Amino acid sequence: MIDEEHFFEGAEKRLEVDFLETANNDKRGLLNIPRKKWEEFLATVNCLIVSESHTDSFHSYVLSESSLFVYPFKIMIKTCGVTTLLECLDLLIQYSQEVYLRVDFVTYSHKSFVNPHLQHPTYQTFDTEIQMLNHHFNGNGYTLGPMNGERWFVYVADMTGSPSTKEEAEQTIEIMMTDLDRKAMSMFYKNDEDTADISAQSGITAILPHSLIDDMMFEPCGYSMNGLHRTDGTSPQRYYSTIHITPEPGFSYVSYETNLPVDSYDDIIRRVLHIFKPGHFIISVFADAEALCGESNKSYDCKLPGYTRTIANTCEFVGRRSVTCSHYSSIHADTSRENQLRAQ
Repeated sequence: MIDEEHFFEGAEKRLEVDFLETANNDKRGLLNIPRKKWEEFLATVNCLIVSESHTDSFHSYVLSESSLFVYPFKIMIKTCGVTTLLECLDLLIQYSQEVYLRVDFVTYSHKSFVNPHLQHPTYQTFDTEIQMLNHHFNGNGYTLGPMNGERWFVYVADMTGSPSTKEEAEQTIEIMMTDLDRKAMSMFYKNDEDTADISAQSGITAILPHSLIDDMMFEPCGYSMNGLHRTDGTSPQRYYSTIHITPEPGFSYVSYETNLPVDSYDDIIRRVLHIFKPGHFIISVFADAEALCGESNKSYDCKLPGYTRTIANTCEFVGRRSVTCSHYSSIHADTSRENQLRAQ
């Protein structure tokens, strides 16, 4: 049984909103919003900015609870713990109107919480989250995964029906891991030793080489990282990666995400699993119809050495985007469970 007094919900709520420019826009869009306003925005969510880095293409913020990325015509924010992410929607819409943008496409998602009853009432059930989202948008919610096991919830609202072009096409992979290897997690406890280069020591910098790393070790444990990827090895471009680690036994959790366009995620998945060695994980892939990886359900080899894929679901939002959600379990974890059942 988990001690709720010492429990932390690592699984993030994730919100991504794409906007369309209007005739009055100056091409910088949301980048014209100053940091002070983003701090007011984050206050509604119950988190703070702890570090920031910028490129010409986007602004990156490491938060006290996860990450925020701001582009001219897009925002992606994910927050963990008992944050109230959807409380930001009023301000987000206000800010977008101030810079002459209109909402195009909305996605909101999270895996099932370990202790949903500890969340603010709005976030204890997906139905109430959908209701709150539909106060602002017109979308639908989907549940992917078994009703009696870990699930992934996703809400989608296509507000304009505008298909993305090949140049605008986006793709994103998110890997949500639980039951993490204890040795791997031991690196993410703060101690008297030098942890300044923990991203290199752990192998994180090797997942996507040529990235500028903005990371933070928390007290007494935990880790967050935003990476700004340099596609040509020199100047940062418009692609990010982000990692968040809750290392405590009993509720360990790690998430990895990137929007880097690749034709296959095989190498990225292999590197992530090699570092963290999860007992269970969920992979979700969003892909626009014109994305480099093609259809979301063909973006990586589903046969992963040492793991069994237990379930896979794909939702296609016709003419725009698809999402595939796959659940995996370690073969060793399955064997251990079978041995426990035989011993009972």
